[in-house]
Amino acid sequence: MLIDIATASPPFKITQQRAADELKKRMKESVTAGRLIDAIALHSGIKQRQVVIPDAEDSSEEKFYSAGLIELIPDTKTRMVEYEKWAKRLGKEAVTNLFANNKISQDSISRIITISCTGFFAPGLDYYLIEEFELSRDIKRTNIGFMGCAASVIGFDSAFESFKSSSDEQNILLVSVEICSLHVQFAPTKDNILANMLFADGCAAALFSASFSTLKPKLALFNTASFLFDNSDKYMDWKIGNVGFEMILSHELPKIILEEAVPRLNKILSDFGFKKQDITHWALHPGGRAILDSLQKGLNLTDEQMNPSRTVLENFGNMSSASILFVIKEILNSAELKRDELLCATAFGPGLTMEVALFKVA
Repeated sequence: MLIDIATASPPFKITQQRAADELKKRMKESVTAGRLIDAIALHSGIKQRQVVIPDAEDSSEEKFYSAGLIELIPDTKTRMVEYEKWAKRLGKEAVTNLFANNKISQDSISRIITISCTGFFAPGLDYYLIEEFELSRDIKRTNIGFMGCAASVIGFDSAFESFKSSSDEQNILLVSVEICSLHVQFAPTKDNILANMLFADGCAAALFSASFSTLKPKLALFNTASFLFDNSDKYMDWKIGNVGFEMILSHELPKIILEEAVPRLNKILSDFGFKKQDITHWALHPGGRAILDSLQKGLNLTDEQMNPSRTVLENFGNMSSASILFVIKEILNSAELKRDELLCATAFGPGLTMEVALFKVA
């Protein structure tokens, strides 16, 4: 059972227009790059994003990518130092909010699942949270790393399988943190422009439980599925470079999702014994406006059903694996939920992979 979700966002906000203007400056006012930046900004479906990079605000004296008039290109080690600092800060904030809202005993957490594809450090975020919140010393730990935007749905599956396989599981804490702004690349390529205009930073913590004596569940997770598309590694790629992580995002992704992912999702639902018409609520990863457009068209969804994903995209951008948790939280906060209604969560990751989780309203 999913009990609750809490989120945390970094302090610096940047509008999509300011992001476009700054990126054009960094890319040396290339006319071709400038036109592409403006086009992506206009059609991105994003109004603003929140990032850990102080460069986003004019008033900030500290900068990450510049020092006065001198442009900086931080190496990967420098970026990872910042990643560790912000992963701990945002992770602590999200978990603090989750625990405060649900008044649970920390020693009742039997497993912690940490998720991220934007950084590494060891001992990792799981160790930090165990120490910070004085979690049980024999807590079980799972880390899902470098699996992209779909990773939190993989985390749902891990929680689901843990409850099925062990009667000892009590409460599972899942924490996803992504800090994409540490990997801005300024070479004027299509991939860099698209990534720079879509991705943002955020953290979400979710509590799953098998015990309901004191906790009121919101959603019941009852099935999950995964699918890896044939010969699809050229559509999404995420590699570690000397100056941050580097991404390939194919402009064909919306077409692939419409023509291949939607039919596969329909088959997965059919295998579960459902049709798409049986799903009332859709938590679709807000990878970008074109991705959501393809999903809405292929699944024949209403604007109301798309609103949670589009709202998160508009206000937060694409926060990689944390995004789907923001979308589910938006549904919990804003939708009129009725017992036993179905919710389908779907996200995509490098490969190309699709991860699906089905919930019932508790």
